[in-house]
Amino acid sequence: MVDQPDVLELEPYAQDLYLAVTRAIPHWITSRVQEIASMSIDETSKEFSSALAEVVQQTQSFVSGDLYSLLATDVDAQQSNPLHVLRTSTASATRLLQTSGVTPPRRDEYEVRAMPEDVFSIGPLTWRDLGEDVHEAGISWGAWKAATILMRRRADGSIPS
Repeated sequence: MVDQPDVLELEPYAQDLYLAVTRAIPHWITSRVQEIASMSIDETSKEFSSALAEVVQQTQSFVSGDLYSLLATDVDAQQSNPLHVLRTSTASATRLLQTSGVTPPRRDEYEVRAMPEDVFSIGPLTWRDLGEDVHEAGISWGAWKAATILMRRRADGSIPS
């Protein structure tokens, strides 16, 4: 189990999103990698399963740290978004699939441009790819972030009330 940062320091909507995402990571990355691998290799082999367990830990650690850092940053200073963190968390899974001889799937033009490093299309396109709990937390966090920014802009006069 990866040590969790002190999520109580996060805003409530950010905390809910953080907890939902970090709880969903093991199932999400395991099922995505197994699904992709099953098209080319025996994803049930002991060696692959053992390597996949390590990938799950690495992905959990990466997402836990980077997502916490992003969500702890003031909304006006955030330079990325939580889905980007998830999409960039797939390096160890990609290496496992490559070293296991898995054939990358065909990707459409948008995917190639938007996520050039994700040659196996592992990363999520939407919150729902990680489950309903993550979807709900992601939508709520996004609405909270937008409302926070709007309130600040109205308060400082940069947009009319």
